[in-house]
Amino acid sequence: MKKIISTILVFGIVAFTNMVFAQQMTKDQRRAFQTDNIETFKKYFSTEDYNKCFSVKTDSYSLLTYSIFYDKKNIFNYLIENQVDVNKKCGTLTPLKIAQNNNRTEMMKTLVKKGAKK
Repeated sequence: MKKIISTILVFGIVAFTNMVFAQQMTKDQRRAFQTDNIETFKKYFSTEDYNKCFSVKTDSYSLLTYSIFYDKKNIFNYLIENQVDVNKKCGTLTPLKIAQNNNRTEMMKTLVKKGAKK
């Protein structure tokens, strides 16, 4: 019983910490992201943002996981080309796990080639 409570407590602390240290994504940034246009994306996100965690509503995402979740292939490929951390975990799931859960087969293949782990 102690192990279960300890595990839940640790998991809760990790999730809370990720949310506290995540930068809030603005509406303009979300709109820019949704265009899947690299030039628009670059106007709203600097290269320093590429490996940061962003808070969107109640979840936390890296830009890579956000691109996978919303199937933004151009942004995904741009981030991969710019050597983003393919194992960056902002919420509870890795980019590879999000790709798997959302049936993004080509993205999964690219992630694995770049060294992603579940």
